[in-house]
Amino acid sequence: MGGEMSKSKIFFYSCLFFILGIGLAPYLPKPLWVGTIALTTGCLIFFVTYPNKKFLLVFLGGIFLFLGILRYEAGIERSTEQEISFYNGEEAVFVGVVSVEPDERKDKVKLKVSASALRLRRDKESEKLSAQGGKVDEEWKGVHGNVLVNSKLYPKYKYGDRLEIKCKLEKPGVIKSDDGLDFAYDKYLAKENIYSLCYSPKIEFLESGQGNFLIGALLKGKEKFVITVNKILPEPQAAFLGGLLYGARRSIPEDLMNQFNITGTTHIIAISGYNITILAAMLLSIAKGVGVSRKRSFWIALFGILFFVIIAGGQASIIRAAIMGGLVLLANQVGRVSRIKNALVFAAALMLIVNPKVLAFDAGFQLSFAATIGLIFLSPIFENHFEKWPSVFGVKESLVSTMSAIILTAPLILYTFGRVSLVAPVANILILPVIPLAMAFGFVAVILGLINLGAGQIFGWLVWLVLSYIIKVVEFLSKISWASLDIGRINWSVLVLFYLAIGMFIYAKAQNIRKDAKLIKE
Repeated sequence: MGGEMSKSKIFFYSCLFFILGIGLAPYLPKPLWVGTIALTTGCLIFFVTYPNKKFLLVFLGGIFLFLGILRYEAGIERSTEQEISFYNGEEAVFVGVVSVEPDERKDKVKLKVSASALRLRRDKESEKLSAQGGKVDEEWKGVHGNVLVNSKLYPKYKYGDRLEIKCKLEKPGVIKSDDGLDFAYDKYLAKENIYSLCYSPKIEFLESGQGNFLIGALLKGKEKFVITVNKILPEPQAAFLGGLLYGARRSIPEDLMNQFNITGTTHIIAISGYNITILAAMLLSIAKGVGVSRKRSFWIALFGILFFVIIAGGQASIIRAAIMGGLVLLANQVGRVSRIKNALVFAAALMLIVNPKVLAFDAGFQLSFAATIGLIFLSPIFENHFEKWPSVFGVKESLVSTMSAIILTAPLILYTFGRVSLVAPVANILILPVIPLAMAFGFVAVILGLINLGAGQIFGWLVWLVLSYIIKVVEFLSKISWASLDIGRINWSVLVLFYLAIGMFIYAKAQNIRKDAKLIKE
């Protein structure tokens, strides 16, 4: 790092150290102490060696590592009387608004409720105390915080409904598993700022329309989409199209969902940047393949991402995924790695400022980020390698995108789930080229169905054919005895070694490409 650093490099490393600080904070015993030591060390080294700017990176590292740790610490839930989680373990009555789209399951619904007021419920002891003239706290208290309410399917509640809920508040914990793959449910919920659970509630509806107007409008539009999809297609094609168009995977049959897991194709029905980055790359490739200019291809793919955000409901996780997909498009449009590197770390830093917990506790965000890096930095290497291959029906582009995403996400999948799909490359090559087609046909069928149900059902047969092809491929490959291998979760140190090796490979290949380019010019 000798010599002066350019402004571009200063910006890049500042964002990178900030992200590193947020990533390290959850695993440090005393994160603020470590951050303060890093800040102090960086400042001391810089001021002692000034004006020699060789140690500027140490200075930047200390400052932004500290700021990253500080941001994570600021987002940690504090147990005060103003937080509803303070009353975990208590029987309570609280008032709140359903703050996201209800998560419907087969036999229940999960409501994320943003609380505004609470009072403790009377039990037998408090009633006895009250009858004897004792003091019982029945006053409403102003509180804030989120509660995940597990309720019955009926009556149905919607985003923006204001409810009065009676239940015992409980603290989330770790869900134990017989295979040793315990699920850190508390951390999973923490990324959504949920620190309280509510089971078997008694709910009283108070009023509707208390949420954000725009989100409410998007969810109403999505609801009409869901109803129309179910009218124009049979199962499991209807549930599958719902997964493709708006990430609704709960209604997909369990056996089909397991087949998606075995074949490593769940990303196509998940709301994460993993599927959007693949979708963006495929839309771009198809547009170019039919003769559309580079600039217009960019806008077509960008519109496709925007469309997904709108029909999926515009929630935070969807927007994060869309940003990742947009970065892939930007990388393809800009072409210069130095610029896209800065855009990538800046976008990641901004998303982590909004919610620092997703880096450590959100597998979807991690996979999104890894897939995006793969599509940005590995795709050009593979494109160069397969340059002489013919591009027929988008198969070459599908192969490049699949390999790039799989290589960068495989270590994370092993670390998180302990499973590797051996048929994933083949499955994705056979499926990904027709995914944009399935989504486009599905969208047209739904629009026709909204206008005229009969027209939507007629066009729906074409959608059914494409969806059935995908399902049959998944079913066939999942039945192969060696399709998936459960090897157990890898250690974090192995994860780091994997990514160091991948990083070295990308760097070495990039250097070779630059050398070849210089030789051609000469």
